[in-house]
Amino acid sequence: MNSRLGFPRVVDFSVHFSGPIASRHLAQMGADVLKVEAPRHGDGNRWDSPRIGDVSALHFYLNAGARSLVFDGRSPHWRELVEACARWADVVIVGNTPARAVRLGIDPATMLGYAPELVYCAITGYGLDGPWRDLPAHGLNTDAYAGTVPLVDDNGTPVVPGEFRSAGTTLAGVEAALGIFAGLARQRAGFGGQFVHVSAWESALAWQWRDTTIYANTGQSWLRYRDLGSRYAVYRCADEKALLVCPIEHRFWEAFCDVLELPEATRARGDWSHGVDYGSDHAGEAAEIQERMRLRPRDEWERMLSAEDVPVAPILDWREAMNSEHAQANGAMNTVDYQGTPVTVPNVPVSVTSAAELGDLSLPELAEAHRHKGDHMPTAPRLGEHTDEALKTLGMPEHDTVS
Repeated sequence: MNSRLGFPRVVDFSVHFSGPIASRHLAQMGADVLKVEAPRHGDGNRWDSPRIGDVSALHFYLNAGARSLVFDGRSPHWRELVEACARWADVVIVGNTPARAVRLGIDPATMLGYAPELVYCAITGYGLDGPWRDLPAHGLNTDAYAGTVPLVDDNGTPVVPGEFRSAGTTLAGVEAALGIFAGLARQRAGFGGQFVHVSAWESALAWQWRDTTIYANTGQSWLRYRDLGSRYAVYRCADEKALLVCPIEHRFWEAFCDVLELPEATRARGDWSHGVDYGSDHAGEAAEIQERMRLRPRDEWERMLSAEDVPVAPILDWREAMNSEHAQANGAMNTVDYQGTPVTVPNVPVSVTSAAELGDLSLPELAEAHRHKGDHMPTAPRLGEHTDEALKTLGMPEHDTVS
């Protein structure tokens, strides 16, 4: 699969997570991404712990496929650089607050003034209006304002569970990439330049679409998986590993009972008038199932139940998932070389392949193309690695990029 199309041409002025995630998605789908960084420290993602060699492990995911151009915003040639970027690019990504974007001269009015056909993407913390607009957005902050952060009590101190990961900053990058492609489609259809905006806060709020939709219209909360019942539940197996079982349709329930060798009375129990029975009204059934599940290890139950098409799933952690045979079959992870050290990062889970590169469009061929979606992704760049090359690309003379 030819993933290096050189389209769209993207200039990314953003830092931290959301903008680089958008660029990362665009790069894997063929974009030529030019990342503009401050000369001394670059994007803050370069220095977080833990590190691989001299840079953050996060940098290898977030900035893979980009070219690094260092240029000081205080340079007398900064405005010249910004104008050259606007005229060269199809897309510009800005992750600053609106006020800071104006100070840097990379605001929508300025850049679309240079290039009226540009697709300009602004990623903010809290949006363009409202009482929270100018608040500093820092990682978990936007999730806290969006209601996605769970708390547990630790001896009277509220703490965030260790396994929680913030949603807003990552989702804002994914939504930005979606908006950018929509903007490009409109621009290519003759509708001129486009302004794309997404905030990390709104992305985190939208992630809870089931909760917000139900509550906004009924005043009720969406269901909790733990409350569904004995037939949509997690059980502990003989090896202490957990298995999710979901035999809520009649045919699945009968097959489930057969495999577990549950009594006929249990097999016959159920109200199927609505198509499904979660088991919430069957007292004692969960304990009955749990007793049976304790007789075999998780993977054995999974094989036996899956062979009868009963929907079940082992509760894996991300370590098991990323190292699974299934991850390998789908090209979920990609290993690149960094100064002689192999570095493994997730691939963007989307593949886009030209039909001309495929033959009979058979399922094995489509799977093969998807599996190799990240094969041609360059490793994340060293700070300023492409400065001279990028200045030539932009048609600018060589300058001292540090003021």
